[in-house]
Amino acid sequence: MCEGQLAGGLRNDELRDVQDLMRHTIPNGDIAQMFDRALTVLLQHVERRRIAAVLRPRPTGDAEPTGRYVPASVKREVWARDRGQCAFIGERGRCEERGFLEFHHVVPIAEGGETSVSNLELRCRAHNAYGARQHFGPVLFPSSIQSVEPSVSSVRPLPSCRARSRSLSASEQWSAYASRLPPLS
Repeated sequence: MCEGQLAGGLRNDELRDVQDLMRHTIPNGDIAQMFDRALTVLLQHVERRRIAAVLRPRPTGDAEPTGRYVPASVKREVWARDRGQCAFIGERGRCEERGFLEFHHVVPIAEGGETSVSNLELRCRAHNAYGARQHFGPVLFPSSIQSVEPSVSSVRPLPSCRARSRSLSASEQWSAYASRLPPLS
């Protein structure tokens, strides 16, 4: 660790500056109390960006229900309904994943599905990809998921876009990629 740095790269001078600025609310400069406040502010910031959680929501606008944009009011309702958890229900019950959540269109946009509360649900990345593969097939959606019940350990990363040749057309690139996929069992 370099001189002037604490564990995790936090600089000593930044910590001292925060302690000095917060002496009116935390007179003893307790790092645990400051960390608690900082974490609360960070959580509010992330929730505001990811799920549109705000104290006073704006009036809802007239968003296009068939586009990919998910209005803030819809995000809030879907998040509350699904309780911030993947809504996929499989043989072993409901998925318990609370990370890597995405808004999943039950009826895909490609088939005229709307971006509405009734057509959206929260899905973890693995189950969202699994649903797309089940719906569109492995050639249109070359998923990395092989098992019937996806889990974090069953996910392999998709190949980099830069690794594919730029001279091939999109359909030729998909055909070349699909030919390298392992057969479905």
